[in-house]
Amino acid sequence: MTTTTEPTTGAVFLRLETRPLADLTPYPGNARRGDVGMILESLTANGQYRPLVVRELEDGTLVVLAGNHTLQALAAHGPGPCGLVTRHGDQERPCALCHGQTWEPTAQVTVYQCDDATARRIVLADNRTSDAGSYDDRALAELLAGLDSYTGTGYTDTDLEDLLQYLEEEAEEEEPEPDEDEDQEEEPATAGTATAGEPATSSAPATSGDTTPPAPPAPPGHAHLTLTYPVADRDETSRLITAARDVLPELESAEIVLRALRTLVAVIDSRHSPDGVVTVAALLKAAGVQA
Repeated sequence: MTTTTEPTTGAVFLRLETRPLADLTPYPGNARRGDVGMILESLTANGQYRPLVVRELEDGTLVVLAGNHTLQALAAHGPGPCGLVTRHGDQERPCALCHGQTWEPTAQVTVYQCDDATARRIVLADNRTSDAGSYDDRALAELLAGLDSYTGTGYTDTDLEDLLQYLEEEAEEEEPEPDEDEDQEEEPATAGTATAGEPATSSAPATSGDTTPPAPPAPPGHAHLTLTYPVADRDETSRLITAARDVLPELESAEIVLRALRTLVAVIDSRHSPDGVVTVAALLKAAGVQA
């Protein structure tokens, strides 16, 4: 007789499916205390975009390892229609769970098989790795600034205002103080004068009201290139660079702009090819991205 035993290490993926909430059992003794209300707001605005991670026991019981508070939020929504409407720009949209129609609460789940120790590690790691993370405050501000509504994000207008104020204060603290000794020792050259072995120089007073701090020195072999945009284009550029860095995290913003320009030139040059067609592979190659 052949018997099936659970793996001693690791979790084995079995399937992806949608199940009624009554089929799912919360993990007993879960130490995490999540914000169910915030999760429910996200679900009603965005839908369930991430499946629950569940373990299938030998008797068929499905125990939730990751997503226990999402399970609670789905249960808190209850059967639909809920009548909730969220605003997205100028549009009003119904709840992203029930869509304003009859709906019995269900959840998308990914089903795994694992032993007791692995299940416990998954529960602990899912919570702990989230706690250990941090934020790039400037990138977060750019992401928030690109939205017209923060419904379903967990953030508010006040959060963005506080973040921008913090970044402004941080920038002021990082601004280097002028060196008084150097200011006293160095005298500006007058127009038409020169020291031995040096060309004549002229003094040019700074523009009144110009408080822009000087750019830091470029690394060896590099040079500064300043690009200016209207505010709307600047915000779009920041969002596009952030999206590109999600795919190519090893690149700095300057390298992303350069590769984007190379790709644009490849598109323009394609007009002179016999068929006028440029392939995706060619564009990726121009951008320095492996297909």
